[in-house]
Amino acid sequence: MTVAAAATMLFATQNITAQETESEVAMTETEVQAPVQDGFEKIETSALPETVTNAVATDKAGSKVEEAYFNEELSVYKLMLKAEGAEAETAYINEEGKWVKIQ
Repeated sequence: MTVAAAATMLFATQNITAQETESEVAMTETEVQAPVQDGFEKIETSALPETVTNAVATDKAGSKVEEAYFNEELSVYKLMLKAEGAEAETAYINEEGKWVKIQ
């Protein structure tokens, strides 16, 4: 009887240890998840079409395109604009040079 009790306790201890290890692994996997993307991929500002750069120069005079992103599915550019003495602005524009709102 003592041998059976000792074997049961040994098995139960190993089972608890295995469960703790699985919990730690699950927690580590959760911490590694990447943030959700908004569908825009970064591009070089020099790759912007002339219609877009002309619209920025005309409608957002004094602003410089700091970063540019493109969403192929929507055919929309996401621009990070910065004007001297002003806060950075995020603006969306289509390939035709028309400003759009993204919700």
